[in-house]
Amino acid sequence: MTWIRTVAASTIAISLLAATAGCGGQADGGDGSQPGVTEITLWTWQSTINDFVTEFEKSHPNIKVKVTNAGANDDEYMQLTNAINAGRGIPDIVYLDYNAVHQFAISDQLRNINDYGFGDIRSDFTKAAQNNISVGGEPYGLPISSGPMVMFYNQDVLTQAGVTAAPTTWYEYREAAEKIAAMSGNAHITNDTGDGGFITSMLWQAGATPFSVDGTTIGVDFSGSDVKKFTNMWQPMLDEGLIDTATTGWTDDWWRKLDDGSIATMLTGAWMVSSMQKNLSQTKGSWRVAPMPQYEAGKHVNSENGGGALALPKGTDDAKARAAYEFAQWFAHGDGVDVNLAQGGLPPLNSVLSDADWLDEQDPFFGGQATHQVIAEASHDVTTNFEYLPYMAYANSIIVDSVGQAYHGKTTLQNALKQWGDSLKTYGQQEGFTVK
Repeated sequence: MTWIRTVAASTIAISLLAATAGCGGQADGGDGSQPGVTEITLWTWQSTINDFVTEFEKSHPNIKVKVTNAGANDDEYMQLTNAINAGRGIPDIVYLDYNAVHQFAISDQLRNINDYGFGDIRSDFTKAAQNNISVGGEPYGLPISSGPMVMFYNQDVLTQAGVTAAPTTWYEYREAAEKIAAMSGNAHITNDTGDGGFITSMLWQAGATPFSVDGTTIGVDFSGSDVKKFTNMWQPMLDEGLIDTATTGWTDDWWRKLDDGSIATMLTGAWMVSSMQKNLSQTKGSWRVAPMPQYEAGKHVNSENGGGALALPKGTDDAKARAAYEFAQWFAHGDGVDVNLAQGGLPPLNSVLSDADWLDEQDPFFGGQATHQVIAEASHDVTTNFEYLPYMAYANSIIVDSVGQAYHGKTTLQNALKQWGDSLKTYGQQEGFTVK
């Protein structure tokens, strides 16, 4: 790919850094077992991480990467918090969802990667990615994945329902939902059970900014007009049974319904491509990718759902931190990018998103569609004014207590969001934040 040529200079720089790290006073890798080799510990739940480690160690024999799966999402974050508080067992490098980067950075538990040369490559990352890893204007992780929202749709199901083109507005999306619901069987346009990540992404796409963070001062407000823009659109679809609220994502039943046409669209991050290819067989060739529906025709407003970065926790050995950064940079902006692309990943790099060969690739799973063109546009359309709370993991864990009730007809989505917000304010005060 032509992308390789664009990072040739940075690859050389990485090689020079490797030589420096290899003679940085860690002659025995920290434990005396391998002279000249620095061993670093990486925490991640990525199932394909060994592909990256194998390639990295081939070209960096002075660094050995030990991978530990400390659990996914909340489980890993709890383990990391415990290790940092105990001052031992801290990984040299850790994968964090973007919202968790903010959580640990605000708590002063991550290294500022400007200290390791991130400024030299920062401009190649998308604005959204830069925003996702920054707190107070400073970067605390190297972005390796992104999740610009797109609409995956089963073209065959839409055609059977009499929908001749992918919905471009939420009004058209609702019309399509009604036509699909009118079909024989029990098909729905999509499913939603009140997942916190999905809700925040939908609010973001509507232009809402319910959270604000200024140091240790936070704001939580779900009363804005853009929040109501989303709830006024989504609530009637819930009330009229146009959305499947009984099927939880990532379950066997969910995959089955996606594969038999019972769920016709998915509104989610573009990273879903590889999972669809692995888990859907009957509908191969039927799926397509389109931009997210808009509240106003002709607009191009988007949000993200998912994605994350490799971060360096504080409290580890400085020499190992340098080696850890070297691995992170190789993964995010070096030869690791090709490994990522080969796995169907979506590095948030301008050089990838503008690469002609990548853009023109046709995907048989999506009927030969050049899906990367849609995904690249979706990436560029992500707005950067949305902020995460410094405790989003906790926020998502309790959303079922409030927003979840709206999916059982016990309250409205708007009232549930207010209740969620009140709980988040209380928790923030208990954690020592100034809440406004």
